[in-house]
Amino acid sequence: MFRLLVTNNLTKMSVTYINTTPKTPVYHRPAKTAKPSKDILILIPGNPGLVDFYITYLDVIHAQFPHFEILCIGHAGFLKSGARNVTYDLAFQIEHKYEIVKQLVLSKNERKIVPNLYFLHHSMGSFVYQRALQKMYADKTLHGAFNVRFSGFITPTITDIAASPNGQKLTTLMRWNVPVVQIAVLLSFVLGLLPDFVLRALIKYHLITRKVGDTAIDSSSYENSIEGVYKLLQSETIINQALTMAQEEMRHIALDIDVNDWYFKNSDKLGIKNWMFFAKNDHWVHDETRDFLIDRYHDDKVTVCEVCKDTENPITHSFCVTQSEQFAGITIDRIKKICELDLD
Repeated sequence: MFRLLVTNNLTKMSVTYINTTPKTPVYHRPAKTAKPSKDILILIPGNPGLVDFYITYLDVIHAQFPHFEILCIGHAGFLKSGARNVTYDLAFQIEHKYEIVKQLVLSKNERKIVPNLYFLHHSMGSFVYQRALQKMYADKTLHGAFNVRFSGFITPTITDIAASPNGQKLTTLMRWNVPVVQIAVLLSFVLGLLPDFVLRALIKYHLITRKVGDTAIDSSSYENSIEGVYKLLQSETIINQALTMAQEEMRHIALDIDVNDWYFKNSDKLGIKNWMFFAKNDHWVHDETRDFLIDRYHDDKVTVCEVCKDTENPITHSFCVTQSEQFAGITIDRIKKICELDLD
């Protein structure tokens, strides 16, 4: 059964946990309807896989789609209390998402519900999503157990991430054998010596410098982002997991496009409507990589691709830090149009 172990019931943060090994942080909201929901929106984060960054974004979406059940699945290993020397690789993250979504589907099936799944996935979360979904379709126990209606690829890193501007920098450091993880862990230790209020002020005024708007939603998004960065800087475990996984991404999210071809060429047959959104200048997606994906997979009927056209406040790769409300509005519009949902 799909069960949540609630270990932090703060209204502000809404972080709960699933009884997996290791324990999985999630953002989970039931549908605002009397009956159990058939429609489930699932978000798979990028790296770092902290749920905190996506809470406001999903809150705004949920307000427009109250009949949706919402689930954001944090990546394994992103717990402050985890073992510092234990990390979980991409293969584990794929299996991890597959197992969690499978159990969610089976729990719905037990109630005679065949769920409609709506996916959102950010950055390397798209790479994980494709492979987890491939495992679900290959699982005979899940045949006819679920439908995927929509899949949103948000600034996706699904091929040749090492060619991106940041990817080139990281691969250069790896090639020179610079101990990136150890240096970052040492900095985390030094920051941990600072008083809590000093560290939070440092984050607020020097690390998250771009606050958008003055509404309650903007403030909530800002505070969630500060909390996310605080968790990251305070935890040697999370830093080790994030950077170790980033180095693996440089090696494994490469030029092999077999899974991409399988996914996009079978989407129509599987009934999946896709949306790919790219930032205009993305430090994790090279322009040539973006153009290659659009040229190869864009299809007005099945896979709609777009590049951000906003020149005044363009959506960035890390939209979830300071642009949650803005990008939630874009996401809501695309889900409505692509899935032809009329909620009025």
